[in-house]
Amino acid sequence: MKRFLFSLFFLLTVLWLQAQELIPQNYRLKTKEDFQQYESTVKSCMEWLIRTPRSENTAKRIAVEEFTVKWIKDTPYLTVVIEPYVMKLAKKNPDLLLTFMFGYTAYQLQHPENKALLTPHVAGLENLAKDYTLNKATFKEDEKIEEILELQKKGEISAWVKTQLSQPELEN
Repeated sequence: MKRFLFSLFFLLTVLWLQAQELIPQNYRLKTKEDFQQYESTVKSCMEWLIRTPRSENTAKRIAVEEFTVKWIKDTPYLTVVIEPYVMKLAKKNPDLLLTFMFGYTAYQLQHPENKALLTPHVAGLENLAKDYTLNKATFKEDEKIEEILELQKKGEISAWVKTQLSQPELEN
């Protein structure tokens, strides 16, 4: 029993230390400058989350997601617009909402001059599709997501998203 507890403690410590590779220790998110300081860290976190299968490093995934969501939620200069269609797409698999948010945010960070809704929504859906495809075994089968994958194959996601946006698309 002692061996088991030691092994469990060791495993949890290793996973925590691995999460620390991505997440800064004692980070502070109060001012705009604080958030800007961690932009590259947030990008790295989102890249790690999308390329790492959900069945691997579960404890690290949770820690990285928590940091990333906190940064996105509290940042004073970015906004993720969640349209009703996104909520419908994430109904069976709520984790896909985070995946959408990460893709949307990554796009905004790479294109701060773009204030349109269409392109970050397309980026969010592309991220969602990638996550669903990579981790299909961990998600509930979802016809709506399968339709998104078909639209992606046909190169029609952008046109479809245009029809889903509740606000008219503004030109940049």
